[in-house]
Amino acid sequence: MIHSLFFDIDGTLVSFKTHTVPRSAVLAIKKYQALGIKTFLCTGRPRVLIQDFSLPSYGGLYFDGLIAQNGGYCESGDGQIIYQSKIDMRDIHSLLMYLKENEPFPVSMVTRNKVYINYIDQKVKDLATLAGMDLPQVYPLEEITDEVIQISLYGDVRLEAEVMSKAILHSESSRWHPDFTDITPKGDNKGTGVEKMLHYFGLPRKGTMAFGDGGNDIPMLEYAEVGVAMGNATDPKVIAAASHVAPGVDEDGIATFLEEYFKTLNPSSPLQSLPE
Repeated sequence: MIHSLFFDIDGTLVSFKTHTVPRSAVLAIKKYQALGIKTFLCTGRPRVLIQDFSLPSYGGLYFDGLIAQNGGYCESGDGQIIYQSKIDMRDIHSLLMYLKENEPFPVSMVTRNKVYINYIDQKVKDLATLAGMDLPQVYPLEEITDEVIQISLYGDVRLEAEVMSKAILHSESSRWHPDFTDITPKGDNKGTGVEKMLHYFGLPRKGTMAFGDGGNDIPMLEYAEVGVAMGNATDPKVIAAASHVAPGVDEDGIATFLEEYFKTLNPSSPLQSLPE
């Protein structure tokens, strides 16, 4: 029996078109929470950029835990920090040197409380609009004194491959968009984040279900017992990593899949008869 649901945010729980959680998903999540199923957010966003889902505009949702920065940060629903990693200083120094010696491109660095970027171009603006986020603060990256917990590169896979092979040797990359990639400490990904969250709550891997739509969701989809790719996923590797495919976020994908999944398991289950 499913005991825990894990949701990616952008493009899975939250629509890129409306920047809100579909009402059907809000009702479905609250329905399963009422039956004691735990729910978690699992996102590539750093903690400082995560929406307040308790607000009415997001459906007044509460979650049992949060996995952020692609597994690099884990927090219980009551605010207890379970895990926090940081970028190796050697990678920060070598990346800054690479930026000085090569044609510049936008790079953002995230601390616990702020997101800084070296400069803003159209790619940065377009991605901020897509995700419904404010633009980062332009600031000299070499002057950041706080610990850097995540780095983001704005560029294609070719640029990513070059930077990762020449400048960033102690971290790993993952992406959910053709023009953007996240850099996190080596060994951190959404799958390891789910594992840490389950360990904290004393729950087994069996009985987990995860929803995602981007390349950075692949480790989570592979780790969960039931991995569900959203129908709006554009990367074939995401579909291949999942055991199931749901309709897209704007086609009530989460609610539709959950209803059909539990109905198939047990047509007479009380999950089908809860009031909306």
